[in-house]
Amino acid sequence: MKTKVLIDPNNRILYSSFYIKGLYRVFGKKNVSFSAKYFKGLNRKKESHSYDHYMAFVVISPDNRLNKFIIDFRDKTTVKENAYEWCDKYAKINFNINLTDKRFHNKMISIPPGFGIKIWNFWETAYYCCSNFIKCKFSPIVKFKLYIHDYYAQWKRRSMLENYMISPTTQKTNPSVKPYVFIIGTLWSHKNCIKETNLIRKSFIEICKTANCNFEGGFVASVDHPQYSIFKKYIFSKRYSIDSYIKKTKLSSIVFNTPAVFNCHGWKLGEYLAMGKAIISTPISNQLPEKLEHGKNIHIIKNLKELEYAVNLLLKNHNYRKMLANGAKDYYLKYASPEKVIKHILQK
Repeated sequence: MKTKVLIDPNNRILYSSFYIKGLYRVFGKKNVSFSAKYFKGLNRKKESHSYDHYMAFVVISPDNRLNKFIIDFRDKTTVKENAYEWCDKYAKINFNINLTDKRFHNKMISIPPGFGIKIWNFWETAYYCCSNFIKCKFSPIVKFKLYIHDYYAQWKRRSMLENYMISPTTQKTNPSVKPYVFIIGTLWSHKNCIKETNLIRKSFIEICKTANCNFEGGFVASVDHPQYSIFKKYIFSKRYSIDSYIKKTKLSSIVFNTPAVFNCHGWKLGEYLAMGKAIISTPISNQLPEKLEHGKNIHIIKNLKELEYAVNLLLKNHNYRKMLANGAKDYYLKYASPEKVIKHILQK
């Protein structure tokens, strides 16, 4: 007999995809399936936002021992109490030792950020969408349109995880050609983003536009955004495709990270690590299983003066840029890949 993994069919597939990939790699795809059998005690319909707060799965060992796990990918530092009571271990991306209620620290496992990936082809996506709808007894915890859209969004990601892993930017730049820098992000309307995130990203764009590089990028936002007039000249009305975003980010000599909604670890940080990018970042707000180290796998800045210095330093200093890029990829392979995250959860 082999160890079996059963996943709650009510999980949000796009956000769970990274961890489902990890389960496939650790246990083998044929040993991972969906079932509603062990998840009745969660009562997810009675808890607001439980669909986009966490995924649930159980691991059944060959001797029939059963362990219950939650992976919380919510931006907030809060915990779903019912899910915490249900599980044996509660893995959370945005765990903050000072802000997350101490009642929930005992079962807590800090994990690095993941991101949405494509794990199934079109026919697999259609199959799991239909079969999990049946396993949810034709009554998923969200409206049918949102349920369908999440499976579609997973398939539409197009690029498999492996496509993130090949990055050419550690190669030495031709001195006669200016380095290329790309960033595109959402102009968030959340309170802390209006005060901090949007403005620091704007500063990064403005610094790059005056630096010795070929810059491309800006924000994606609608005209009714409260800060539209402030950011108007940097706003794109049309989104980049996911393939274009990945291609241009991999070509970018440097990238910029800053905590976003609720000061969370965003998808971008996970993507940058997977790509092996030279990352400039504002201070990291929440816990990580292993710290990112300034000067080794990330370059941390604390103010605009340091940001301008960091941009120019990394654009000029190929060796430092290469060291940060290699350090970021090494961190991903050791701590942040799907299988490493799953193994970390299981070992704890």
